[in-house]
Amino acid sequence: MNPADLAFTILFYINLVMVVVVTVSFIPQFLFFFFFWLKRRHFKPTAPQKRFAILICAHNEEEVIGRTVRHLLNGMHYPKDLYKVFVCAHNCTDRTIEEAQKAGANVYEYLDKDPKHGMVSYPMRYALRQLLAEEKDIDAFIRVDADNILHPDYLQKMNDALVEGCKIVRGYEASSNLRQNLWTEQSAIFYYKDSRIQNTFRQAVNSTAMSTSPGLTFTRDVVEGMDGWDCMTACEDAEFCFRRLEDGYKIYFNTDAIVYEDQPSSFHDTFNRLVRLGHSLNRLFFTDGWRMVKMFFKTGKPMYLDMLLQVAFNPVSVICFIWFPLYYIAYAICMLMQTAGVHVFSFAYFEATAPETIDMGIANSFARLSNCGAQSMIALLIMAAQVIIGLYLFCVLQSFLAVYLDRKKNGLDDRLTGMWKGILLSPLFTFVYGVCNCIGCVTKLRWKVAKRNPKETEILPPREEKAKKIWYFTISEKEKARYNRMVEKTMQKKRIKASKEA
Repeated sequence: MNPADLAFTILFYINLVMVVVVTVSFIPQFLFFFFFWLKRRHFKPTAPQKRFAILICAHNEEEVIGRTVRHLLNGMHYPKDLYKVFVCAHNCTDRTIEEAQKAGANVYEYLDKDPKHGMVSYPMRYALRQLLAEEKDIDAFIRVDADNILHPDYLQKMNDALVEGCKIVRGYEASSNLRQNLWTEQSAIFYYKDSRIQNTFRQAVNSTAMSTSPGLTFTRDVVEGMDGWDCMTACEDAEFCFRRLEDGYKIYFNTDAIVYEDQPSSFHDTFNRLVRLGHSLNRLFFTDGWRMVKMFFKTGKPMYLDMLLQVAFNPVSVICFIWFPLYYIAYAICMLMQTAGVHVFSFAYFEATAPETIDMGIANSFARLSNCGAQSMIALLIMAAQVIIGLYLFCVLQSFLAVYLDRKKNGLDDRLTGMWKGILLSPLFTFVYGVCNCIGCVTKLRWKVAKRNPKETEILPPREEKAKKIWYFTISEKEKARYNRMVEKTMQKKRIKASKEA
């Protein structure tokens, strides 16, 4: 072997490992896709009983905070004496406090000038600790972002889940500005796939969902167990998922609790958002991913690997958008040179990596080496075409299924009018998503304020669905008993802490 043979043989096997890593990371997506037909599970309707504290952490949100608070106080189908709305104004320099108070919210002002504390984790911790001390009758907390709009039945649906025995519940994410433009449509389709395809499967097999910030609901004992809030990274919602799963909790998905979120409406805002997520989730994978590995070996449950793979897409994006392009471009250049008669590789390389390209029918060794390069180049082009076409069709079909199956939930007609360009172009958005994640993984974290679109709000009310068999989701007595033991453990810690302070 010459030096080029040796170098590219080593790179060939490294690339083979990279292909295996990427393939493994996509296995859950294919699994979700082939089980799209699974029925949605619902929580049994119950009478309103749980008391909620709805918490909004806001930094300079004067444009939307008043609307959000007013909707929460006046637009919910839930007894008004069973919930309160709180706003934690974090280093606000605009009229966020005044607008929130004017709308009727209880407001905490939180000032922290440390530039490293610009994340939502810090006002979350401050506000939750305040609420634990001041609001003794609160059963559960709901985190709402300043641009979120909850469906009028949201509190009732979360009440149903908590009465069933859930401790942590996430809702169904939809868009409040779906038809503003292509960017908002693409972002909404991404969340439809997450809610309808992925989490419907997870719920059906009694697995766990990844926690997301809009509408995230958790009970008082969960908050007491983490002394308010203990997830202080830039992706605090995913970190919350990892830590609570390690504690022994499970994040349940409630398909009937719909939260509408303002989606980024430009490439600029989409880019900034995805780069930030790429950086923070990539860091979480390497700092906290071990928690999911530990829980997998401790319990043998694949749901922990599923959660690990959820954030593994970020380091995997580096493989897809840095390693693969560099490797295959270098490989293609060398094969083109080989075809042109500049023999970079000897027969030893092709015997080790692609013996099928060696045509023994060609008597001339020089021509045979050139033919090896041509055959390898053709094989590379065929493989690239197959991968691109296969991924395109898979992405389009997945997007179509997610939108079509939940068309009534999202107020769309049966023809999916206005959604087809988003469905057909969803592979492009997936590509942009991956590139932005990759950039985030290799750059420093930067916070940039995203543009809000309150004037573009257009929530399409769910269409009435025909009466049919309802599939209910229930928590096993074993899980409930485990949660009760965890609550007792938390209470014991509180008693010990109180006795020491006394």
